[in-house]
Amino acid sequence: MELKDYPQLRLLEQTTVAQAYPLFFVNYAVQRGFLAEDVLEHSGLTLAQLQVPHARIAAAQHGVIVMNLLALFQSEHIAIDMGLQSSLTKAGMIGFGLMSCASLREAVELGIRFLPTKVPFYTIDTTEDERTFVCHIREAMSLEPVRKFAIENFVIEVWRLFESLFNPVGNTAGNPLGNSNEASGIELWFDWPEPAYYASYASSLPKCRFNAAGNQIRIPVKWLDLPLPTANATTAQMVIQQCEQELIALGLGDNLSGRVKNLLICRDGRYPQLEDMAETLHMSVRTLKRKLQTEGRSFTDLLGEVIQRDACLLLETTRLTVDEIAQRVGYQDRANFTRAFKKLTGKTPSEYRDWVVLR
Repeated sequence: MELKDYPQLRLLEQTTVAQAYPLFFVNYAVQRGFLAEDVLEHSGLTLAQLQVPHARIAAAQHGVIVMNLLALFQSEHIAIDMGLQSSLTKAGMIGFGLMSCASLREAVELGIRFLPTKVPFYTIDTTEDERTFVCHIREAMSLEPVRKFAIENFVIEVWRLFESLFNPVGNTAGNPLGNSNEASGIELWFDWPEPAYYASYASSLPKCRFNAAGNQIRIPVKWLDLPLPTANATTAQMVIQQCEQELIALGLGDNLSGRVKNLLICRDGRYPQLEDMAETLHMSVRTLKRKLQTEGRSFTDLLGEVIQRDACLLLETTRLTVDEIAQRVGYQDRANFTRAFKKLTGKTPSEYRDWVVLR
């Protein structure tokens, strides 16, 4: 399939996702005998791009990868299988933060706050009564045509992360949630009929309810305030500060400048220009310029910062030539790229790469 074949996915082009998630999907398929090139077909991505730490890709490209996976495996059962293999390390800095929280309640609050830095497809709100704490999983955007796969995989992954907080080394004997999934009292609710493949995974999952009113993770209240074995208040605060900075850098905070930076994604050697950005944000060019000015910023400055960030990351983490990097960040001419890069950093691209090695 190609992106043009699924116009719904084009709505995701201006949203980004952490590279760890599509990379996990590709590795899952490769370990089962498929070629990475087939999983990435028509996504516009290479395996090398996904292997760049902390990189972000367009959510639409992630959607293409999911469609390719489903076509290759010819079954949606992989949503459960991949969810069961999730770990705190896959969640990166957030996973580290979850482990450092004092209780499951604190971990849930941290996860909800910083979820958009990893996967922006969902929102989570919670309700609580005297017996049950409920995480309501809602779509932040249309997920068709991969909605069922996406939500099923996400719900199971979140449940596995919660379970791992009490059981970081896989020792079920020391897990206060019980020695079986059923004993934990946790339930997973899905708003579609029970799939045929569910029976094969039932023993590995907590109790699941299908045809439910919504997609939920339901946790007995008694688990919420139990101390986590890996709690560390200092580390938790450090992670929170870093994640807050990432929210702002991705444009997921409250400022317009951050939103603009998050939308400045280079495609086919071209970054969005001022007119493109105004159209995306549903405002006139004049309004966009005025609002940025009230924050003490300009579109030109923001674009320069993003180009510098992207170029530096490529110089630091890849073996691409300077000519290739120039094209990746919108320059057709190496000389112009070198001149602009030196103006921003005080070093030529080659000097910067040498400096990184010696640092």
